[in-house]
Amino acid sequence: MYRLFGMEVSPYSVKVRALLRFKQVPFEWLLRSRANESAFREHAKVPLIPLLVTPAGAMQDSTPMLNYLETEHPTPSIRLTDPLLNFLSDALEEAADEWLIKPMFHYRWNFEADRREASLRIATASVDPGTDPSKFAEMIGMHLMTRREPLGCSDTNAPLIERYLLEGATRLNAHLQTRPFLFGDQLSAADLGLGSLYYELYSDPTPSTLLRPFSALSAWAQRCMNPEGLGTGQSESWDSLSATLRPVLEHELSTHYLPWAHANAAALASGDGTPFTVSLGGTDFTQPAQKYPAKSLRMLQAQWANLAPDTQADIRAIIGEV
Repeated sequence: MYRLFGMEVSPYSVKVRALLRFKQVPFEWLLRSRANESAFREHAKVPLIPLLVTPAGAMQDSTPMLNYLETEHPTPSIRLTDPLLNFLSDALEEAADEWLIKPMFHYRWNFEADRREASLRIATASVDPGTDPSKFAEMIGMHLMTRREPLGCSDTNAPLIERYLLEGATRLNAHLQTRPFLFGDQLSAADLGLGSLYYELYSDPTPSTLLRPFSALSAWAQRCMNPEGLGTGQSESWDSLSATLRPVLEHELSTHYLPWAHANAAALASGDGTPFTVSLGGTDFTQPAQKYPAKSLRMLQAQWANLAPDTQADIRAIIGEV
């Protein structure tokens, strides 16, 4: 049986949990706490969740976890048979991990009510039963507030982040009016990636209020995280999807994630340590370079290189040269 150490407030944890549920693979959901800290440390290389303990060893990166589980348990599958759609799905999953995380972090740790509630949720799960979690919650909140600037969740970037979320929600909500998942009747990696972040956004006071009008989006996020018996149908064709999916792809990939990811990778390669600035949809966005997003971009580029030239050309026609 698999063991998954995680927390409800961790989008990467609930993403992997959703895939295990979808594949109906027996697993144990272990809420990381002091009670199981020794078991966690036995397998963890770094003190981060999620931690998936498998027969082959332990893993701490959600995207490789999805790939591993898909290989080990290929039915039902989150891989789309059309290589064009499958690449776009994987690109959206990466965009969720590295870019949609920014509005989630922004609202959760920049707004007092959200910060207080999230800190208390983490602390309550972490302390011994019967222990007052309030002091630990305050420490958690103070620590995570220090992570705002490195992630780009600064006051300067706040208008862009907030505008990005509302526009993205508007486009996704329109696309999801007539289908259960992003590519039709089949659950995909993109549903798990984007769905896990919206699941978290709907769990926090401020963004849940902002996103309340988007009912199709809300229902979809719940389906993505609780997909037992769902998502085993077929994906639609690009012709069927394009009218409402193209605006989503343009917003998520062409305008935001990919330009930012390339600028981040270039800044990291330059090695001078200064924050980089990139124009996203006509607005400057500034933050320090991050190592892991550059690594994940390289993995996406390797996947791109394995596509047939005609598939690459079709994708360029959808999202542009970026």
